[in-house]
Amino acid sequence: MTATGTLIHIWNRCHNCGADPIVGARYECQVCPAGSDNDLCEACYRLFEQGRAKHPLPNARPAPPGTSHVFRPVEGTARDSYLRYLTVPWSNAAPPTAPERFVVRPEFCSGHDSYFGAYGFVVAAEQGGPPFLITALHVMDELIKSKGIDCTAKNAAYTGRELPPLVTAVNLYDVYAKNWMISDLGTAGQMLTLPGARLGFEEPNSQSDIAAFRVAPSASVTPARLAAAAPALGEPIFLAVNSGAGASSRLTPAITVESTERTFIFRFQNPVTLPPHGSGAPLLNRAGEVVGINVGGGKLEGQKLGHANHAASIRRHLGWQRA
Repeated sequence: MTATGTLIHIWNRCHNCGADPIVGARYECQVCPAGSDNDLCEACYRLFEQGRAKHPLPNARPAPPGTSHVFRPVEGTARDSYLRYLTVPWSNAAPPTAPERFVVRPEFCSGHDSYFGAYGFVVAAEQGGPPFLITALHVMDELIKSKGIDCTAKNAAYTGRELPPLVTAVNLYDVYAKNWMISDLGTAGQMLTLPGARLGFEEPNSQSDIAAFRVAPSASVTPARLAAAAPALGEPIFLAVNSGAGASSRLTPAITVESTERTFIFRFQNPVTLPPHGSGAPLLNRAGEVVGINVGGGKLEGQKLGHANHAASIRRHLGWQRA
């Protein structure tokens, strides 16, 4: 149990000692691709300075070659401000049926280089035409950093037009297949210019974390519908990830514990099995409509939480009017 008034980071785990959440100051690497291998607690950061803690980890996604790892200290948020997430009552609801070939693993190609992302999903275009591949922008962070693109919130000069020409294709794979690397579903091509898409906002402010692509008509995918609005407080939702437990557990239930213009936060029911990397996966409502893009996860008082970019925000980025 964490003491009242303590500053914590519920969306971050120390990759050296495993502290989850990080208590006190957090040190975030500004060089490594976004993910769970970025953060150190203060004690482990001091060990890193002394050469006694490894960063990055040997199996972490590589930073651009020849770079020095620079950390930014982050203070944290009072534990008490999060406790309301634990008071929203659980609501049991029957899960929808997720379409086959709707959730994908994307491989982002840039010339001869390629970078695998965690998850993406396919939604139907509301005005007709080919469907769209949707994912979180930070899923592309390895490509973004390797190409020297600064699409963070601090770069006021970024327009959204800098990244799309660098993505020459996106290969799509069936993330639920036994051997997904040979389960090719086709490709997505043109990356949409989304001027409001950005990285670098402090979690859980996820409403700028989005990337979208037009799916090739020949791709063997099954699009889902995008919900008309963000989920309501207390609404049951379902995270579509491969937990490794077969088709019966493709949808992991959760409950919405915060829904604002900038945030969409949800709580899982313990015990829960989740893959280590779930960014870019879709969240569905009871009707099987997409209500959000999974962006991050964390823990509070032993309870698993997640945060996402919700459907109303996705609609704004795509320029779709609310249905």
